[in-house]
Amino acid sequence: MKHLFVSLPLALSAYSTVLLALSATAAAQTPGLTDVITEKRVKEVVTWLAHDDRRGRDTPSPELTAAGEWLAERFRKAGLSGVPEGKWFHEYTLPGRRLDSTEIKLTLDRKFRDDEQKFELVPNDDVRIYRGSDVLAGDLEPATVAKGDDRVLRQMLRANSGRRPVVIEVSTDHPYWRESAGKRSVLGGRRRASRPVFLVREGILPPREGGGDEAGWAATWATPTSERTDILLRNIVAVLPGTSKREEYIVVSAHYDHVGVGRAVGGDTIYNGADDNATGTTAVVLLAEALAKMPAPQRSILFVCFSAEEKGLRGSKAFCDRPPVPREQIVANVNIEMIGRPPEGKPKHAWITGVEYSDFGDVAEAAFARGGIELMEFGMARMLFRASDNYSFVRHGIVAHSISAGSLHEDYHKPGDEVAKLDLPHMTQVIVGLAELVRELADRDAAPQWNEAGKKMLSRVRK
Repeated sequence: MKHLFVSLPLALSAYSTVLLALSATAAAQTPGLTDVITEKRVKEVVTWLAHDDRRGRDTPSPELTAAGEWLAERFRKAGLSGVPEGKWFHEYTLPGRRLDSTEIKLTLDRKFRDDEQKFELVPNDDVRIYRGSDVLAGDLEPATVAKGDDRVLRQMLRANSGRRPVVIEVSTDHPYWRESAGKRSVLGGRRRASRPVFLVREGILPPREGGGDEAGWAATWATPTSERTDILLRNIVAVLPGTSKREEYIVVSAHYDHVGVGRAVGGDTIYNGADDNATGTTAVVLLAEALAKMPAPQRSILFVCFSAEEKGLRGSKAFCDRPPVPREQIVANVNIEMIGRPPEGKPKHAWITGVEYSDFGDVAEAAFARGGIELMEFGMARMLFRASDNYSFVRHGIVAHSISAGSLHEDYHKPGDEVAKLDLPHMTQVIVGLAELVRELADRDAAPQWNEAGKKMLSRVRK
């Protein structure tokens, strides 16, 4: 007790210092952010984006189209404007081909010992085309017929070349069967000497025989020409107009696509992409909603959600090649990628790709501190600088970095990347930090600049 009494004045002094520091921090944080950026709202948005109904948001897919329309409506309700006025979609095309399961023909002849059977399959009901070929027909050609477990599927689909058709039995609830219904467009061209892959509804063909003998199969088949087509895709774009630097733009971005459906893991075939990158897309939505309620920024802010990132950054490339605003007026890109699952023991931390190339990190460190987030080093940050949509901007000389707040966890590009595994309090705090950063970039006098290392990097990129 004596020791406590003697130390009380010092203790009160230290306590006052802490209170003053906390008051200063609270005053520095932009008022109103946490009224809009709430854990409840974060959960609502990320849950919608990563729901099983979105079926993994593949590029292209009806679910990705629906997600884009939903995002545009979120921007409209936030009070933002389209770019140009009233236009929410930045459209571009990628080359693809049309496949049509309703116009295929497949008859299978099966011979087992002295028994021969013929199976005439009804297009789209009994058989569908999963992958076309440059050969359009064959008559009693040897065929590979296999049961469609995941191991066989992967093996058969890797065997691209050769004339022999591949026939795989799958259940009607298999994602490949559902994807192959009717007429559809797929990205990519037709490969020379590629073999057709047919999917047959499970139960049509007889079960496998026991013993060492195997049935021999031959096929008579025909497919329509897989016509070349341009597949229309969309980036979603909205603007919050600035004031004194209205003609300069900060781009806040994330990709809203993922990898769709695929090989089952534990019976789950939907690759929800909750962390990758429904979390980044959620951040863009919440930032738009929060910043739209604040006084107008000095620079204009573009909020952009990219498609086709998982197909090689092609949505952001299309945007940067043909932006809806003059490219030379874009002064920085804040790209957001996987912010929902922090490394072990590192909640409320974030890291920046390629931070050594510009003064972006210096600006971000102070802004994130106001938002309650500490920047950290990440061993793969330099390598990942080229791995997300920020790099499309870098190719045009624009200071652009991706911000992440996690690691390449065990569920990366797997069905286990689900909302239930996200750290929502951490994610919410990161978005508050991002709001501080975006507002700082929009209001500060100087735009971010490449340093000497960054200039050397750019010279290599542009060669």
